[in-house]
Amino acid sequence: MLNRTKKIKEIMGNDIIDKGFCYLGKENGTAWVFERKVGDVIQNILIQQHTVFEKEYKIILWTSARGNGVKEIGSVLAEYKDKEYWLAETDEEFIEVLNFFASFIKNYGFDLLEDMKTEKPDSFETLERKAYFKLHWEELAEKYDKKYHILDTGTPEEKLVHIDDILFDNREAEDTVEKQEEVNEFLLGMAAILTKIILEYQGKGYLDCDGYRVEIILAESVLNVMPIFTVVQAWLDYHFDGKREIDGTVWGMTRMAVKYRK
Repeated sequence: MLNRTKKIKEIMGNDIIDKGFCYLGKENGTAWVFERKVGDVIQNILIQQHTVFEKEYKIILWTSARGNGVKEIGSVLAEYKDKEYWLAETDEEFIEVLNFFASFIKNYGFDLLEDMKTEKPDSFETLERKAYFKLHWEELAEKYDKKYHILDTGTPEEKLVHIDDILFDNREAEDTVEKQEEVNEFLLGMAAILTKIILEYQGKGYLDCDGYRVEIILAESVLNVMPIFTVVQAWLDYHFDGKREIDGTVWGMTRMAVKYRK
C-alpha cells in the first residue's frame, strides 16, 4: 500500500522546501500541511482530503495576512472554476493528482503566495464605510428598526434570529449600482441593530471602528463581535446558497455575546 504522506513529501516537498516551507504533519487525518513564516506572516500549503472515507483531494493556499482569503485551483484557473476536488482512488491516480498539484504550485502558487504576503483591504469594510458607520451607526439602527421592528420584540437571542430572518428574506439583489448601494446601507443598518442589541445586553463595552474590521469590544474578549462582518457573511450565505440553518448565521456567530456577561 502506498504511503501517501511519504509520496506527498517526495512529489511536493522539494520545490516547497526550497521556498522555505517545512512539513508540519497531518491534521485531523485529512490534511497534509506545509508551512513557512515570512516576517510576521505565516503561510500554509495544504493537501486536503475531502473526508477520511472519500479519496478526493484539493490543494489550498492560506496566509495569515488579512484580506487574502484562501486560494484554490478553481479560483485561479478558469477551466477549473466548478471543480473543487480531484478524485484519486488508486495509487496511480493519487500520484497523477499530486504531480498536477505540484505543477500548479510551481507555475502559479509561488507567485500567489508572494502576493498574499501583504494585507489587503477588506472589500466591504473600507476606510470610508467604517468611518461612516462610526458616525452614523445609531441613526442607522433607529432607521432600520423603524422598518423591521427588531429591538422591541423578544429576548436578545430571538432578536438575533429576527436579524437572520430579515437577511434571508432580503437575500435577493439586482446587479445594478443603485440596488447595490441600497443593499450596502441595508447591511450597515442590520449591523447597527446587532451592535445595539449586544451593547444593551452587555451593559458595557464599546465600538471600535479603527481596526481592520469594526468590532464590539467587550469585557470578555472571547465574546467580541464584528457586527458588519457577521451581517455581511450571513447575507452572502443566504444570497448564494438560498438556504439557512434553523436559527441562522448571525445567531450562530454572536449568540454567546447575549448569553454571558461579566
